[in-house]
Amino acid sequence: MFRQALTAGKAQLTRSYATAAPAKVPITLFGIQGKYATALFKAAASKNSLAAVESDLSNIEQHLVKNARLEEVLSSPLLNKAAKEQLIDSLGKKSEITTNFFKTLVENNRLSEARNIITAYKSLMEAERGIVSVVVTSANRLNGKDLKDVKDSLTKGGLIKNFKEVNVVNKVNPSILGGMVVEFGDYTIDMSVSSRLAKLEKLLTDSIAI
Repeated sequence: MFRQALTAGKAQLTRSYATAAPAKVPITLFGIQGKYATALFKAAASKNSLAAVESDLSNIEQHLVKNARLEEVLSSPLLNKAAKEQLIDSLGKKSEITTNFFKTLVENNRLSEARNIITAYKSLMEAERGIVSVVVTSANRLNGKDLKDVKDSLTKGGLIKNFKEVNVVNKVNPSILGGMVVEFGDYTIDMSVSSRLAKLEKLLTDSIAI
């Protein structure tokens, strides 16, 4: 079921409602974590179990956050698949969909991506509820006006539309030196000083090489 979903058609970027089969995802996610999260979302939607799976994943995530060693062990190639499944089973009662999904991760040696997949699934659930999260990374903490300007630019500019709520989160990373990096879904808008300097350095290096 999950392998079939991984190769299913493209999902749409804007808000959608799971009123007909096959289930549609509210936003498009890419990468390994995006593909697996999308497959899980479709499987859960087809069984009206989106919230139940979300609860399962939150519980598993809490265990992984509290015990870094657990995540390391689950990702280790030295631990056989049966032992990994037993460890997952020990993390509490789960729906059949979640149980089967983690068996698929074990079988495909993708348990190391579990945290990323959980994060991606949460993004899908937020979008399903009409919420999109935007992460703005800056060298220094931004004030409310700056964050509102970013939100307005994304919504009025048409990059983000058909959502009831836009949740803007500010993360601080001094290494970007200045400017900001805006991320939502699988989109990244890099306006950081470090990025500009890297491009300038590459341009100078290429010129010298010629």
